[in-house]
Amino acid sequence: MKILVVDNDENTVEIIKLALTLKGGYEVDVAYGGKEALEKMKAHELYGLLVLDIMMPELNGIDVCRLMVQDEKLKRIPVLIVSALPVSSKSFQESLEKFNELQVVKDILEKPFSLDDLLGKVKAAVS
Repeated sequence: MKILVVDNDENTVEIIKLALTLKGGYEVDVAYGGKEALEKMKAHELYGLLVLDIMMPELNGIDVCRLMVQDEKLKRIPVLIVSALPVSSKSFQESLEKFNELQVVKDILEKPFSLDDLLGKVKAAVS
């Protein structure tokens, strides 16, 4: 299965990519922003999962999910949201309400996270 990892922070992308490739055995593609992610999803075969950061310039994670829901092909791809916002924060709770409207979002992982938590959530999202 191929996973698309989307985050504007190159270090985060590399850590997630290495964990999913070496520990999880997944094939991983990367994008460094929402616009690039949408272009890749539309141009390539279906990904089995999108690991998506919320806070990115240009198109944020919520915008990407909204656009995915409007596309018949893309709305089938499950999304694991990765966020630096603390889950208990007001901003995150407001975002959570938006996620509930977006059927593509399967789970949320708070940064910083352990590699075991990442792999566990990825496995759960794709099963």
